[in-house]
Amino acid sequence: MPIPWRKLYFVFVALALFFIGAALDNTVIDLLIMLFFAGYALFKPKNSLLILFTYFPIRPFLLEFNPALKGIGDIIIFALLFRVLLMYRKDLKKLFQFYWFEYAFFGFLIVGAVSAYFTGVSLTAIIFQIRGFLLFYLVFYIARRLHITKEDINKFILTTLIMTFLICIHGMVEKLSLRGVFLPQSWQDMPLSATNRIRIYGMTGNPNVLAYYLSFSIVIIMYFRNRFTGKWLWLTYISLACLFGVWSLTYSRGTWIAFALALAIYVVVARKWNFLKPLLISLAAGVVLIAVPVSIGTSIVENTDFGKEKKEKQSQYDDSEGSFKDRLGSTIDKETREQSSQSGRIWIVSKGFEIYLDHPIIGTGFATFGDGATLSYDSPIYDDYGIEREFFSDNQYIQIITQTGAVGVILFAIFLLNMLYHIWKKRNETLLGPVLFAVLLAAYAAGMVYNIWEGDSFTIFYFAMLGYLLNMRPEHEYDL
Repeated sequence: MPIPWRKLYFVFVALALFFIGAALDNTVIDLLIMLFFAGYALFKPKNSLLILFTYFPIRPFLLEFNPALKGIGDIIIFALLFRVLLMYRKDLKKLFQFYWFEYAFFGFLIVGAVSAYFTGVSLTAIIFQIRGFLLFYLVFYIARRLHITKEDINKFILTTLIMTFLICIHGMVEKLSLRGVFLPQSWQDMPLSATNRIRIYGMTGNPNVLAYYLSFSIVIIMYFRNRFTGKWLWLTYISLACLFGVWSLTYSRGTWIAFALALAIYVVVARKWNFLKPLLISLAAGVVLIAVPVSIGTSIVENTDFGKEKKEKQSQYDDSEGSFKDRLGSTIDKETREQSSQSGRIWIVSKGFEIYLDHPIIGTGFATFGDGATLSYDSPIYDDYGIEREFFSDNQYIQIITQTGAVGVILFAIFLLNMLYHIWKKRNETLLGPVLFAVLLAAYAAGMVYNIWEGDSFTIFYFAMLGYLLNMRPEHEYDL
C-alpha cells in the first residue's frame, strides 16, 4: 500500500494517550489529553476523524479504568464540526444543504425530546439520549464536507487494520485466560452464564457489538483489498483469518444472520462473485487456524489449577455446561421462549406496545423505555407499567414505537428509506454504493434484535462511509 507507516503517527500517539489516561486517572492529565485532541482536530481534521476509529471501539474498556475519558470522542467531533464551520464560512449555503433523511432525522429528535419533556423526563436525560443519536450523524455531516483524498482512504484502511489486530489479539487473550488477564476487575467479576461465558466480549465489552465492529472491518478490508499488492496482499488474508476467527467466537447469532443477509444482497445488487472465494477461504482459515485452536487452548487452561479456580468461581451463574451447541440451541428451545415472554425480548415488545396504545401519537419520549438513557437515569413511566428493572430494549423498532409514537415512526421510516434511495442512486457510480445498500438493509434486520442506531461501533463506520459516498467534494479554497 503506497503510504509510509510514519504517516500514521497520530494513531499510535492517540492509543498511547488513551492508555496513559486510563492508567493514571489524573484530573490534570485528563484535561491535558482533552485539550490536545481538541487542538489537534482543529489543525488536522482528517487525521482526527480517523482517531475516532481508534477511540470508540475501545471506549468501554478505557472507561472502566477512567470514566473521565468518556468525553474524548465528543470533544473531537465538536472540534471537527467547528473546523468545518470555519472552512465554509464564505459559503454558508453549503452548511445548510440537507437531504430529506436529514430533515426527517431532525424531526425525529424533536418529537422524542418534546414528548419526553411532557412525560416528565429530566432535561439531562433528554440531552443524554439526543447525544446518543446525534453524535454519529455529525460524523456524516463532517465527512461529507471534508476533502477526502486517496491517501486519506489508505490511512483509514491501515487504521482499521491496526485496531482490528489490537482488538482481536486482546480478545484471544481474554478467551485463553478465562477472562482473567488484561481486563478491568469489574469485567473479570462480571456474572455470566455458561452459554455467554464461552463468547469473546473484547474491548467493546459486548460480544454483539464486537461482532458487528469486526463485520465492518471485514467489509472494509474486502472492499479495498485491490489496493494491496505483494506482501501487503498477505497482510489482507492474515487479517481476514484473524478477524473471522474472533468473529466466530463471539457467537453473535443476530450479527451472523445480518452479515449473511448483507452478503446476499450485495451479490444480487453488484452482480459480483469473485470476492466470495477469498472470503470463504478466509472464513474457513479463521475457524480452523484461530477459533478451533483457541477453543482447544481454553479447554486446556480450564483443566489447570488456575482454570479450575476460575471455573469454580464462575460456575455459580451456570445453567448448563456451555457450548456452541447450547448457544445455538437456546435460540429456539422451550425454556428460552418462556423466559423471553416473561422478561426477555418478547416481554419487552409486548410491554412496549402496551405503552404505545396509551400514547399513540408522539409516544412517551426519549429516556423512557429501554434506551441508553434509561440505564443511567430513572424512567418516569416504569412504576406506572410495573417495570421493576433497567433494561436495553434490544429492538430499535419497539423503542422508537414506544418513545415517539406514530409521528416518530413515520419520521424514522423516512430517515431510513430516503438514505436507502440516495445510496441506490449511487450504485452504478462506485462499488461503495452496493456495499452500503447491502449494509443498510442488513441494519434494518439487525434493528429487530439490537439498538443498532445507538451502537457507536456500527454508526461511526456507517455514517463515515455514507458521508464519503455522498461527499460534496469541496475545493481547496475551503481549506484554512
